[in-house]
Amino acid sequence: MSTTAYVDSPPPNYIHQVRSEFRRFPDHARSYFSDMLPIINWLPKYNLLWLWGDLICGITIGAVVVPQSMAYAKIASLPPEYGLYSSFVGVVIYMFMGTSKDISIGTSAIMSLLFSQIFLGIQATPEFQSGEWTTHQFAVTMALFAGIISLGLSVLRLGILFHFICQPAVAGFMAGSGLTIVINQFSKIFGVSNINTSEAPYLVFGKTLINLNHSTVDAIFGVLSLIWLYGVRYLCQYLTKRYPQHARKFFFFNISRNVVVIVFTTFLSWLINHFGHYETSPFGILGPVPAGFQNMGVPEIDSGLVAEIMPNIPSVVTLLIMEHCSIATSLGKQSDYRINVNQEIMTIGLTNIFGSFFSAYPSTGSFSRSAVTSKSGARTPLTNIFVAIIVVLALYAFTPAFQYIPNASLAAIIAHAVTDLIVGPSVWRRFWRYHPSELVIFAAAYIIALFTRIDISVYVPVGLSLIVQLYRSARPEYAILGRVAMNPACDSEKKDAIQTDYDELADCRFFSFTHPTLGHCVRPIAPGIVAFQPRENMLFENSVYYSEKLLDEVQSTTQRGKPLAEKIGDRPWNDTGDTEKGPDKPLLRAIIIDMTGVHQMDYSAAEDLKATVKQVDRYSGRSIPWLFVLNDSMAVRKGLLYAGFGTQRRKVGGPFRSDLPKKKKQNNAGDNNSSSESGDENAGSDDSKDPGKAQQQVIEDIYKHHSSSKNNNSDAAVSSDDCDSSCWSNQQRCNCDTISHVDDVYPYFFVTMRDAACAAYVCNLDIPSSIASEHAPSVIDEEKGHSQHQQQHQEQH
Repeated sequence: MSTTAYVDSPPPNYIHQVRSEFRRFPDHARSYFSDMLPIINWLPKYNLLWLWGDLICGITIGAVVVPQSMAYAKIASLPPEYGLYSSFVGVVIYMFMGTSKDISIGTSAIMSLLFSQIFLGIQATPEFQSGEWTTHQFAVTMALFAGIISLGLSVLRLGILFHFICQPAVAGFMAGSGLTIVINQFSKIFGVSNINTSEAPYLVFGKTLINLNHSTVDAIFGVLSLIWLYGVRYLCQYLTKRYPQHARKFFFFNISRNVVVIVFTTFLSWLINHFGHYETSPFGILGPVPAGFQNMGVPEIDSGLVAEIMPNIPSVVTLLIMEHCSIATSLGKQSDYRINVNQEIMTIGLTNIFGSFFSAYPSTGSFSRSAVTSKSGARTPLTNIFVAIIVVLALYAFTPAFQYIPNASLAAIIAHAVTDLIVGPSVWRRFWRYHPSELVIFAAAYIIALFTRIDISVYVPVGLSLIVQLYRSARPEYAILGRVAMNPACDSEKKDAIQTDYDELADCRFFSFTHPTLGHCVRPIAPGIVAFQPRENMLFENSVYYSEKLLDEVQSTTQRGKPLAEKIGDRPWNDTGDTEKGPDKPLLRAIIIDMTGVHQMDYSAAEDLKATVKQVDRYSGRSIPWLFVLNDSMAVRKGLLYAGFGTQRRKVGGPFRSDLPKKKKQNNAGDNNSSSESGDENAGSDDSKDPGKAQQQVIEDIYKHHSSSKNNNSDAAVSSDDCDSSCWSNQQRCNCDTISHVDDVYPYFFVTMRDAACAAYVCNLDIPSSIASEHAPSVIDEEKGHSQHQQQHQEQH
C-alpha cells in the first residue's frame, strides 16, 4: 500500500549522549593510541616493489639534503653542521609516525630565515655578548620549546586551527618568503661584502645593486652555478617534451644538478687552495665542519634565555605547522591520499623535542625536498630511513671535503631552490578574478614579507581572512523566493478556482527574484505570502540582520493590517506611517522560511526569531502562520522547537509555547510524535484562547486533504502507525513498501518548498465554512483512529 511517511527527529537527550560516549570511550582510546603509529598499518603489507622505489627515492633525496641542509643552516646564521643534525632526527621519526609518503622533515629555507631574524635580537643581548648564552644553547632551546608546544597542540587535537589559515594567505606568505630569501642571497652570489642581510629585504636589494661594482671572485662561482642549475633545468624540461620515452632519465639527471654543482665547485676550490698555497682562501668557503654529532646530550635550559625567546615561540610553531601541513596536504591531493593534521603536528613536536638532544634547531617539512620526493616515486615513508643513512655517512665520512665548498655555490643552490615559491602575475590575476578580498589577503602576506619580519606576514593575512569571514557571516546572503510556473494552467473553466490555483502551485519551482538567469520569470507565490531564504547558518552575529531584512520585505510588499491611530500624537515615535497604505499591496497571510541551507542555529537566533514574530503580528494586526522548510539538522530543529514553531500554540498576545518536553517520558520510539512531545505542555489549555490552534487545524485538514486527493483516491495519506514503527525512529530506516509522500509530524515543518508553499496557499484562502466542514470530519476521524491505534500499540508493549 502507498503510504505517507512522517519525519520525526526528536531532540537528543544529553544524558544519553554522555552515556553513549562513556560506553565508546575504550574504543576511542584504542583508536587514539593506534593512530599514533601509522607504520603499523602499512608495514605488514610492505613488498619488494615498494622497497625498490623507496631506495631510489632515498638515495636521490639524500644527495639533495646534504648540501641543502648546510646551506639552510647558513641562512639561520648557524654553523653548517647544525643543518645536518636537524636533517637526521626528523627523517628517522617520520618513518614511524608520518601519514604522508612524500614529506621530508629537516631544515627549511623559510624556517631558517625566521630563526635568523630571532637570533639577531638574541645576539644583541648582554648575556649573549658576555658568553653566558651560546649559539648552541639558543638553537636547542628553540627546538625544545617549539616541539613541546607543537606536541601539546596535537595531544589536544587542535589541528583544526590549521584550517583557519586560508590558501591565499599561505600562497602569499610562501611567495614573499621565497623572494626575501633570494634577495638575501644576491650579495653572497656576487661576492658583495658589507651587506647587512638582517635589514628589510627592499633595503638589502637596493644596497646590493649599489655595490655590485665591488663584486669579488666569488661571483664566478655564484653566476656559473646559477647558469648550470637553470640551464640543466630548462634543458631537461625541453628534452622531456621532445623525448617523453626518456622522461624518467631526464628527471633524475635534472634533480642531480645540485650534487654536480657542489662536487665540481668543491673540487675546483680544493685545487685552487691546495696548489695555490694561499694563507686564506681568495674566495669565501664553508670552512671546517666537525665530524659526528657534536655537543649531543641533554639540553641546558637557562630560565633567562627561555623568558627571552618565549614571545617568539608562537611565531615559530605557527610557521612550523603551516609550512609542513600545507605541503603535506598539497602532495596528498596530488597522490590521492589524506594526511592526519594532528598526527603531523605530533610528528613535528617529537622531531624538535628529540632534535634538541642532537643539537638541532627547529625543523619542519621542506617544500623543495618534499616535492622532489613525490616526483621521485616514493612508495612509503620508509624512504626516510635511507635519507638518514646518507646524512650519517656525510657527517662521519665526507666532512673533510665540506670545508672547501664555496659560499657562492651554496647561495646559488638556495636561490635556485626557493624560486619555485615565487609566483608570477598569473596568480595575482587568478585571485583577483575570483574575489578582490582574496587578492588583498594574498598581497598583504606577499608585501609585508618584503618590509618587515617574516612572522608578521603570517599574522596580518590570517587576521584579514578572519575579518573577511566574520563580515561574511555577519552580513550573509539571503534571498526572497518566488515561483516559476513549469506548466501552464489548463482547463480553468472546468475546475474550481481553489483546485486550479493549488495544482498550478504544486507544479511550480521556486527561485530567487535576483536569480541571474530566471529572475525575470519569478512571480510571487501568492498574494500576502513572503518566502525568505537564509543562505548561511543563523547565529548570534547575523540573526538580527536576518530579522531586519525579513521585516523590511514584509513591510515593503504587504500593507499594515491594523490602521495607525488617526491622531499623529497617538502614533509611535518611530512610525511615520509611510507604509500604512498601498493600493497594490495585499495583507500579510503567511511567512515561509526556507532553512534547507541552514545547519546551525544558536540560542540568540531562536530568540531573535521569536521577537520577529511579535513584530510581524503587531504590523499585521493578527497572528501570522510561520512555515519552515527544514533539512535534517538537529541543531536547527531543536532551536525551532524550543521557540515553539512546531505547533505555534500560544495565548492571545503571548509568545509560542515551547514544543520541547519539560520532563522525560517513558515512551518507545513509535510514540515519540508531536502529540506526545507537546501534549503534556498544552494539555488542559482552552482552544478558544489559542488562535494558533485553529490555524493549525486548517493546515492539517485542508492541506492534507489536497495532498491525499492529488496522489490517488485509493492512496490516502496515513498515519505513521500504518507504517512500521521504525519510521518514527531517527536511527533506523523506514520499512514501508512504498512511500508516496514525506511529511513532518509538526504541522508547520515541511520537507520541501512545494509542500510549504501549498500549505501557505491554503492559509491564504478565505475558505468558506461549507468547504471546511466538508473536509474536516474525514481528517478528524482519521486523527481519532490514529490515536486509538497508538493507544493499542502502547498496551501491546
